[in-house]
Amino acid sequence: MNGLALTESSLNLKEVRIYKTIYIDGNEKRVVDQEATVVAQQKQELIKQEFSKWIFKDEERRDRLVAYYNRHFNNIRPREYDGSGLTFPGMNTEIQLREHQKNAIAHTLYGGNTLLAHCVGAGKTFEMVASAMEAKRLGVAKKSMIVVPKHLTEQFGTEFLQLYPNAKILVATAKDFSADRRKEFCSKIATQDWDAVIMGYTQFEKIPISKERMEALLSEQIQEIVDAIEEMKEQNGERFTIKQAEIAKKNLESRLEKLQNDDTDQTVTFEELGVDRLYVDEAHYYKNLFTYTKMSNIPGISTSFRMTSKKAATFWNYPLKKGKSIWTRRISSL
Repeated sequence: MNGLALTESSLNLKEVRIYKTIYIDGNEKRVVDQEATVVAQQKQELIKQEFSKWIFKDEERRDRLVAYYNRHFNNIRPREYDGSGLTFPGMNTEIQLREHQKNAIAHTLYGGNTLLAHCVGAGKTFEMVASAMEAKRLGVAKKSMIVVPKHLTEQFGTEFLQLYPNAKILVATAKDFSADRRKEFCSKIATQDWDAVIMGYTQFEKIPISKERMEALLSEQIQEIVDAIEEMKEQNGERFTIKQAEIAKKNLESRLEKLQNDDTDQTVTFEELGVDRLYVDEAHYYKNLFTYTKMSNIPGISTSFRMTSKKAATFWNYPLKKGKSIWTRRISSL
């Protein structure tokens, strides 16, 4: 790999790898040349350092680029949410929420998608409960669903009523999602005006999204992979990565064809429940959603088509708020 290729990779935030061809039982196989890769990456780091020195060496160029960066990328300050004006009618008067809890609730009401990443014991349960009730009172949402680990459904329901004693909630039990009662329970969700519906992960995953939405989702994922393959080929991407993408594309096409040929009559779908706000406890269980990026080896981000989570891919596309996904996620630790 010459200096031009190393520079181009650096400008595109790619970590270089050098490959070599070996033969196993007469079969050709392409593997990473570890020794050559280390040398190439050292050269790449040297290029980055020299480029950084050069870019700031000229005073006019430095001022021009700094001004451009500040104007286009360094000009947004994250919004701060103030919940001091929230009143919480119907809340237990013996319980007083802390300032950070009120601000977090304001964030869920005014800021769309929200991650409640406070430390353990900071009161995230009450934040979700109060957020759901305020969203209902203010007309932000008509019916909230709260998904928690299976063993916490009853405990969460108890804490919900502790904060809002007069709330109308529906807590799913293990029997409610047995094969002969699932449809009846889903009908109960859809036909009554609940303040919140609480259920476990496994129960939530038994509620399908509509066939039409799943087809649209799969088609969208296939197109994203097709676009990624074309981009990788234009940039002379690694053969292994392109091959992975093509395998993923075939798998998705196979799933789409199977879905289109499935004439099985579905039970009540998620769209028919009337749920327009979703709260998820311990949201890290739904991680590993595939993300296409030119960068590699990014901690915490799944860039492999094979490693992507089907569970996460389906969950993040549940239809809420007329097609716009709005949900609140809660985790105990980062």
